[in-house]
Amino acid sequence: VWGWPEVFPALVGLLLVTGLIMTVTLRFIQMRKLKHSLDVIRGKYDDPEHDGDLSHFQALTTALSATVGIGNIAGVATALHYGGPGALFWMWVTAVFGMALKYAECTLAIKYRVILPDGSASGGPMYYIEKGLGSKWKWLAVMFAACAVISSFGSGNSIQAFTVADQIRADLGVPTWVTGLVTASLVAAVILGGIKRIGNVTSKLVPYMAAIYVVGGLVVLVMNIGHIPGVLSEIITSAFRPAAQIGGFAGGTFLFMLTWGVKRGLFSNESGQGSAPIAHAAAKTDEPVREGVVAMMGPMIDTLIICTITGLVILSTGVW
Repeated sequence: VWGWPEVFPALVGLLLVTGLIMTVTLRFIQMRKLKHSLDVIRGKYDDPEHDGDLSHFQALTTALSATVGIGNIAGVATALHYGGPGALFWMWVTAVFGMALKYAECTLAIKYRVILPDGSASGGPMYYIEKGLGSKWKWLAVMFAACAVISSFGSGNSIQAFTVADQIRADLGVPTWVTGLVTASLVAAVILGGIKRIGNVTSKLVPYMAAIYVVGGLVVLVMNIGHIPGVLSEIITSAFRPAAQIGGFAGGTFLFMLTWGVKRGLFSNESGQGSAPIAHAAAKTDEPVREGVVAMMGPMIDTLIICTITGLVILSTGVW
């Protein structure tokens, strides 16, 4: 799907254009409502009496738990390997547009969610496609649900599980099946407890996970502080022209670099993919827009901060 047509992949165009349309239509909501987003996340508008299962912060960390990971490390490395330094710039563009996309899809998730008899909430694209567009679009809602299941096994789980198991095997000699069994058991212990246990675990785990990685990356960047200005200049200049002269990477064409930047950006923050709205639909709120502004922080944290640190580390240390 990323390679057709070869001249300019349709999926890349759709993602960029849709993100641009949402950004312009919503009058750059990702810039205008940053402060409000932070106020909501820190609990200023939390009300235990509202329908839902998770606080705004727990909903955000639950969504981030699925996005902060392999895409921020191996994904960035792959983008730089194939697309050169300019690919990082297009990851930034994807993230900025992705903030508006994430705002829209998660606002819709709350607006069209269903509160079940036991008080729990269910929502996501399959709900707002059918309820928002009408019953004649139910086929599309079913198709999304089926594709989401397939995606959850592929990009959602298999890549992460393989990368962890393969790295531990290579570094420590632990058989991959042992790592897989331990990982699956830990994940099962969390998931089988339902969305509330997932929210409790991610709200404690994700902030520390992100903080440890960011601090580690910043230490490396401080050690290589003299290279940072040159690296930033290289990212910007190579974002708009073939970078074959700069390094020996595989592509060397603008579209090749753009494609790698956009697709790694999407894999990192999943904006527009439809997975995050399922998590955000469980938030305790009576205002759909309120959860939308919380959700848009996901691409900012995931791509603009964590992926940028990874990219700068790779480029400033000369590893690339």
